[in-house]
Amino acid sequence: MGDAGITAQERALALIRVGRHADAARVLTDLLAEQPEHVGVLLMLARCRRELGQLAEAMRVVDRALGVAVAKEHLLAEKARILLAAGHPGHAAAAAQRALELAPGSWEANALLAEALLTLGNPTRVVVARRYADTALDLARHIPDVHLLDARLHARMGRPRAAREACRQALALDPAYEPALRQLALLDAARDRAGRAARGFTAALAAAPQNPGAAAAHEAVAAALCWRLFDLLVLATLGHWALFTAIAGALGDAARPARLAAALAVPPLVAAVGVLAWRRQPAAVRWQLRRQLRSTSVVLCLLLTLTVTAGLVVGSSAPVPGALLLVPGCAVFAFRAWRQLSRRAAPAVRWLGYRIWTRLAARTTVSTPGAGAGTS
Repeated sequence: MGDAGITAQERALALIRVGRHADAARVLTDLLAEQPEHVGVLLMLARCRRELGQLAEAMRVVDRALGVAVAKEHLLAEKARILLAAGHPGHAAAAAQRALELAPGSWEANALLAEALLTLGNPTRVVVARRYADTALDLARHIPDVHLLDARLHARMGRPRAAREACRQALALDPAYEPALRQLALLDAARDRAGRAARGFTAALAAAPQNPGAAAAHEAVAAALCWRLFDLLVLATLGHWALFTAIAGALGDAARPARLAAALAVPPLVAAVGVLAWRRQPAAVRWQLRRQLRSTSVVLCLLLTLTVTAGLVVGSSAPVPGALLLVPGCAVFAFRAWRQLSRRAAPAVRWLGYRIWTRLAARTTVSTPGAGAGTS
């Protein structure tokens, strides 16, 4: 390659570093017109096409490079990345396995094989993925991608604390590493920590504003913040009813003024909590909350909140109509409480399941000579 070709390649690299993959692809395409079998240029072009979502074209380019290359491990790794992006983890695992056979000490091949096995998802493959991810960690602790893979595996195996620590390790290497910021927010969202998740997705969007997945998740957790206030109001209402039902047995009608006064005090107190929560959120979350006011989820939440408030106040003087008004809100709250409990229990169940699975697999491997050779 002459001086002009080297200059063009350096320009394409500079464009890739700043995220201008379409411009870099044009430069590389022009360069390939002069050097059609330059493997390095073909690999860069395949990566650009993958980043642009042009996966069929990326696969065509990488296969073209594989046809002329002598050292193929980096090309096979790129092929595995393209296949993962296209939703073909089985084929991606095969490509990563071939890359690993050519370069057993490659952290990239180990990490890609682990990611493909994790995406395939069944417990046996996830346990094997853990082994390849550990190898990648030993080889490349300075690479944020490896710590992110570690976090995803911990999350899949029911270890949220370890997953958070792995994300922190990635962010210690690169504080603006968007995938780790997004993974932390996803961990919070999975446990219904709506406020922390909203702040986390805000940080992820600040690092990568064009990410559609983070934007959609940001909208969802913003709506979840409104539902948390609904939960608080229902809990306060149930506490009010339990307290004054017990008091009514002793005081009778004498407790009615106090019951009405307490009922009228509950909504302002919940509103005050909402204002404090609003002020704690960064400007981006407050903007998203205002934007979500017309969404179906938030409108339903507001209607149910008004119904519960009406049931609380009416029930202070007329218990039967008040109880009828509370039925829809309490039914929705019961469903939400069950879902939150199941989400919080899921990591413990997964952790226990993988502990049992790995111990059974270890016993089988020990009791069956040569059984470990086929686990990968």
